[in-house]
Amino acid sequence: MKNLLFFDLDDTLLDHAGAEARAQRETFSAFGELFGALSFGEWLGAYRQANVRLWTAYGRAEIGREELHRRRFADPLSSFGLDAGAAEEVGAAYLERYRRAWRLNDGAEELLAAAAELGEVGILSNGFRELQRAKIARFGLERWVRHVVLSEEVGAMKPARAIFDAAVRAACGEEGVDGRRKLYLGDHFETDVLGARAAGWFPVLYNPGRGALPAPVVHVARLTDAIPLLA
Repeated sequence: MKNLLFFDLDDTLLDHAGAEARAQRETFSAFGELFGALSFGEWLGAYRQANVRLWTAYGRAEIGREELHRRRFADPLSSFGLDAGAAEEVGAAYLERYRRAWRLNDGAEELLAAAAELGEVGILSNGFRELQRAKIARFGLERWVRHVVLSEEVGAMKPARAIFDAAVRAACGEEGVDGRRKLYLGDHFETDVLGARAAGWFPVLYNPGRGALPAPVVHVARLTDAIPLLA
């Protein structure tokens, strides 16, 4: 029986934060009259704070997808006293730029290729289905990835056990894991490490900044450093 080797997408295989920052900077420049004297650093910080808050509320089913999309630009604009009525236009411009800014993290293809030799490979990710599947298609990750498990399609977000259990069913059917080893690699301690561990998976943290960790966990600074852990 092959091991189950599943990976996070954003900020693990793909540089989401870098793409977000590049797209936000271009959007900020394009809407200079709207942002006025506001600095880009102030704007990006406020946007990210609002985005985290709204995604948390979305994960708790307190708001829907449409409200999240509307408010992730409207809320930070309003916080600076800027025209929140421009949020839809700014959001659309940002999304177009964000799609163009996608990049894989170094070692992502090597890691997936090695994983495909050693086990059954999947991607398990929070996020909206059309964007996440577009990222997978853009870089041809289906060459190695057999299963894609997304929060919007499952109806549960990491760290909920339900999404990890859905990954097991996707790979093994309703009968369960049959004693296979289950490894999950992601970049977020609470969401990825604690979620995977609680669901019975072996977690590996992608920690490229070598930041301090709140508790012991196997972690790697480069994606290729995880290859020896796959077997």
